[in-house]
Formats: sequence, structure tokens, C-alpha cells
Amino acid sequence: ADVDPRIGSLVDGRYKIHEAMASGSMGAVYKAERVPVGKLVAIKFLHASYAKDSEFLTRFERETRVMSKLSHPNCVSVVDFGVWEGAPYLVMEYVAGKTLRATIDADPIGPHRALNLTRQIAAGLAHAHSQGVVHRDIKPANIMISDEVGTGDHVRILDFGLARLRGHVGRDATQTNVVVGTPNYMAPEQTIGGGTIDARTDLYAVGVVLFEMIAGERPYSSDDTLALLGMHRAAPIPNLADRIDRSIALPMGVQQLIDKLMAKAPDDRFQSAIELAQAVEEILGPRVSAEHQIVSPRGRHEPASTAIGIAATEVDIDSGRVATQIKDRTEPVRQPRKSGGSGGLIFLVLLAAAAAGVYYVKFRPGAAGSGSAAGSATVITVGPAGAVPAGSGSAMASVVSIDAPVASVAPVVPIVIDAAVAPVVDAAVDPPGVLDASEEIEMDPAAATNPDPTADEVTADEEAPDAPEPTADVEAKLPVAPTRAQTVAEAIQMIKEGKRTLAMSSLHALGKKSPKRGDIPFLLGNLYYDKLWWGVALEHYKLAIQKNGGYRSNGTLIKNSIRMLASDKTRRTAQGFLRYTIKRPALSYLKTAAKNDPNGVVRKHAAALARSIR
Repeated sequence: ADVDPRIGSLVDGRYKIHEAMASGSMGAVYKAERVPVGKLVAIKFLHASYAKDSEFLTRFERETRVMSKLSHPNCVSVVDFGVWEGAPYLVMEYVAGKTLRATIDADPIGPHRALNLTRQIAAGLAHAHSQGVVHRDIKPANIMISDEVGTGDHVRILDFGLARLRGHVGRDATQTNVVVGTPNYMAPEQTIGGGTIDARTDLYAVGVVLFEMIAGERPYSSDDTLALLGMHRAAPIPNLADRIDRSIALPMGVQQLIDKLMAKAPDDRFQSAIELAQAVEEILGPRVSAEHQIVSPRGRHEPASTAIGIAATEVDIDSGRVATQIKDRTEPVRQPRKSGGSGGLIFLVLLAAAAAGVYYVKFRPGAAGSGSAAGSATVITVGPAGAVPAGSGSAMASVVSIDAPVASVAPVVPIVIDAAVAPVVDAAVDPPGVLDASEEIEMDPAAATNPDPTADEVTADEEAPDAPEPTADVEAKLPVAPTRAQTVAEAIQMIKEGKRTLAMSSLHALGKKSPKRGDIPFLLGNLYYDKLWWGVALEHYKLAIQKNGGYRSNGTLIKNSIRMLASDKTRRTAQGFLRYTIKRPALSYLKTAAKNDPNGVVRKHAAALARSIR
């Protein structure tokens, strides 16, 4: 394997790079050492291409300065930044822990522990909101938990500022109608054009996270992203008691807390994170009675609880004064991980002096604030009422996990999801840069196009002579790729750069990891169509529709299929595909081809198909 040229380098005379940790669409993260003091840090290098964008560099400096102002034990902050050898970089502390995502997946979380974690999340958000920063992508993958000596669970919220940067990558500065988020956790106002994004948007996501911590599953679930977003806008909030084992006793007021957090209208939610923290404190009360062992929905046991001292730190935002007192709390006894557990994920976290277990942040009147930010990710298009008009434009993935401000209201709002939002992890623990299939949102099937802007329009009348049989193992016919994209977004970037073979190899591998996604076979179909392997392209188009019926209305797919009527080798298959699979969505395209296609064979068969489709 090639040696990374950055390993061993001294960045700006201050940071010696030891090893690569992870990579994503925006760049790569390295373990480094601050010299001469010897403190470990993590450095995230953005791709050098960003340094060529003067507007991006201006935003980069502005956003990193904002991130550096987040000085709270429950928030992540940037401690240094710069541009080295043409690549912008961020420096953050190197800290061990694991995400809330990993915690939920490993073992059930009892209601009282979930509430204590929620209280810390609220404290971190209260601080960020007071600085005018709205996160916009609160989810378990962006919440890290460490086990601090003497205090137990300690929450740190990740990825406050990069969402704003991701949203601007490759976009005109005037394009403000970009919404970023993770569909599983998006507030209703994030899913439609013109929604006001503020602190209450983050609180909605906290409600979803709290529900998931206790129930072990999200309140809403659907393989159809548009349907999922519709649930967040209109579906009733589920009853938590219906989703958990009957032996689990819910503290009084938990359902009402979730109902208020997840209210469809922002005005009906808590109006600040401080209000949320106070409500959680009221539910927990001055002392929580110990729970006996209980059975979770997954059949595992939660250990008996015991009272321990928890340091409660009250922070006055304006003065910076910190007061600490010890409170009796009932917390679960920590048990060793079962065999097979990892040594802990490595994350980028804020240099914080305080190390308390529970934090209360108190505002003086007028101290609270809110802000707006834009981020980027895989793209779908949603109209004001949630409908997706066919042909409404190109939607494609960019590189975090369903993560932004909405200025002037446009009739269609791209929702962008970025794989780079995924927490930075030790490569030995988790594959770097790869989003969970439920986190990386697909392209809008009705509007998706070939992302290669330089691709020549195919005007050939025959399939390529070397085209394999449609059922052949086409992946084996591709040359071995030296490197593969870790996300669909990265594969799309390869297509844009003309690296089609690398993109094909990457998409085949990604398809095996995310077998339910329809955009992967759609993109492969486009690539094989451009390669003139039309029979193979049709098979991938069929697969895309099997996985997501929305591709039946995709203009690129339909027009390419009509073009295949020109070849004797693919005509019969294309006819059946258009007539019996695509059906009515193909009608207008067939009529246009019957009149205007330069190939007489295409005109003839398009006209016949148009007459046969009713």
C-alpha cells in the first residue's frame, strides 16, 4: 500500500502527524501530537480543492472561529485551524469514548439513564444556542459518551460547525434554500421550504433521540424517505409505553416530555434547551428510587441501580461563573462489556476544564440566542407540501448522516445529507467514512440525473460489440480499483471527475453494503449505458425500480431505455421494459421520441409503444 505522505510531517511547526484515523468526503483525519508539549490531538484535513475556492476559505475561517467559541463540557470545539500545503485543516482534542449510536445498539438504555443523558445534551445545546449556533443534525451518531472517573456518563455533542461548511461546498453563495439533516431525526420545518430553523429544531431531534434511547427504536420508520419525512410532519407521536416491555416502569411525565419535544409546531415545543433541562429535572426529582432488574424489548437485562454522588455544575452563561454541588442520584451500576466489545471509538472533542456529570446552564433574561446554518449531504427534493414534482431538477449525494438555514423560499428545497458527518472513529473499530444505510439518504428518484456534467450524449445506434450478457458477472470484468469510494457521494464525485471505472467498482461494493438502496443500481445503469453495455444497463435500471418504484418516473432512465430501441440486441428487452415496467410514465417521452428522434428505428418503435400504452 502507498505510504501517506502526511505521516511523519510537522504541520505548521506545531503538530506532528503519527497515523491516519479515518477519511470522508470532505477530507481525512489524522492522529497527531502537539509539539513540544506532547499532547495528542486529531487533525482533520479538508481536500486541497477547497482551498481554490476563496468564498469557501472565507466561510471556513468564519465557521471555525464560531466552533472555537463553544467552550462547554458537553460541546465539541475547534482548538486550532489553518491551511497547510494547500489544504485547510482543523485541530481538535483526541479523546476516547463511544457514540450514543453504539450505546443504543449494544445494550438497552433505562429510562433514568436516558433522562440523565438528555439533560446533558440539553446543557450542551443551551450553550451552543446562546452563541447563536443551531446544530441541525442532533442524532445518536453525533453524541459521544465517555465514562469519566467518579462521574459516570459524560456527554459531548459532535459536529457543530462542519454542517455549515458542507452545505456550501460546490454551491453558489446565493443558493440559500438548502436544508441539511438526517431524515430519521428531522423536525417538520426542516422538511419543507420556508421553514424557520432555530433552537427548537434541535429540541425536536432531542425528543426523537430520547424516544429511541428508551424504546430501542425510532418513533417513525420507513424505507421510503419521503414517507418518513411525511410522518415527521403529520403522523401522531407514538405512545412510548406501546414500544417497551411491560416490566419497564416509565417515570411519570416522560411521555408528556416527548410529546412536547416532538410537537409538530415549533411554538408548541419547549422554547429553549434550558426549559427542557428544567423539565427533565422535575421528572427525575431530588432522588430517584432504585429500579430492580428489568427486561428490555430485546430481552436483555438492565443492572440494578444504586445511589451514587453526581457532580452537578451550574454555569452562568454571561458571567462564566461555575458552581458545583454533589447530589444523590440513582444511576445504573456500570458493568464490564461482554467479550467482543471494542476498545472505544476515538473522537474529536473540545478542550474543556470542567469534568462534571450533570450540567445545568442558567441564562439571564435575553441571553438566549439562535442562529442558522447550512450543510450538505445525499440530496432529495421536497416541495412545499412534501410532494416531489417529476423533472424538478438534479438530485445527487454530496459528502452526513437524515443534517440548515432556509432563506428565500423556493418551490423546491434540496435536502442534503453528508457522509462526512459520521463521527470520526478509530479505523480498527469501525470502517471509516461509511454511513449506516438508514442514515445516508437516497437521491430523489424522480429527479435524479447523470451526475457527470461532461458526459457526452449517447447517440450510438448499437450496443457495444464487447458488451457482456446482461446476466454476466460484470463486476468481475472491471479492472481492480486501487481505491474505492466509501460513500455514494464519493462515487458521484468520481463520476463528476470522469473516473467512471473507479465509480463502477465503488458502487458495486456499496450496493452489497446497502442492498436496499435504489440509487446505486440507477447510477450503475447510467454508467453502463454510457459504456454502451445497454443490456447490463437495463438490468440495473430494473433493479433500481425493484428497490424504489420512484425510478419508474425518472426521465434519464426512460430516455436511455428508449434509446436502446435502436439496437437489435436490446430492442426486445427495452420494449418489454418500457411497456410492462415503466408503463404510463414513459408515454410522453415515447411520443416525443416518435416525432423527434433522429433514428428512424427508434421513431418507429417509440410510436408503436406509445399506441400500446394506455
